[in-house]
Amino acid sequence: MNRFFAIVNPAAGGGRSAKLAGPALARLLEKGLKVDVIASTGPGDAVQLAREAYGQGYRRFLAVGGDGTAHEILNGVFAGRTAVQRVALGFLPLVPAIPSCAIAKDGAAASMQALLEGRTRTVDLFAPDARRRRNLFFNLLSVGFTADVAALTNRLFKPFGDLGYLLGVFVRVVQCAGDPLALRCDDDQEWDSGALFS
Repeated sequence: MNRFFAIVNPAAGGGRSAKLAGPALARLLEKGLKVDVIASTGPGDAVQLAREAYGQGYRRFLAVGGDGTAHEILNGVFAGRTAVQRVALGFLPLVPAIPSCAIAKDGAAASMQALLEGRTRTVDLFAPDARRRRNLFFNLLSVGFTADVAALTNRLFKPFGDLGYLLGVFVRVVQCAGDPLALRCDDDQEWDSGALFS
């Protein structure tokens, strides 16, 4: 199937994604890109939508939202399966995490151009639990301080949009007492339990 299966997260960017997705996808359709579109309804929904789409024969996916949308799509396609055909995952970053960043502002336009030109790049997937192939990721893994900030922001400050992340950073800096996290590389015998941030 030579069509993209686009999953739109209407909640991304404090709801801005819902307003921007329609016009952006319409421009791609006008330029000849074949796209089937569906909106997710809540956390975890894109996992199930991607799983079903892969089962229906889709091998090209488009994440219209943030990192979480792409993460859910990958896990819908790969998690729990022993064999998966090669897939393509495109991004349409309509609500960048850092709106004031010049690169972020051009992200959507650059992404649309790459989609229309059919440009791809091979990436590796990482599975912390490789035997069960679950919770796969490819572009970002946060542990310690940054993971705490993201969890706190999602739990308490999400309604504040971009300011919410800064509030999460401030609260965790004030609370932080040097949280330890035990790490060990495959060949090491001993665990390193030092603080990640102090």
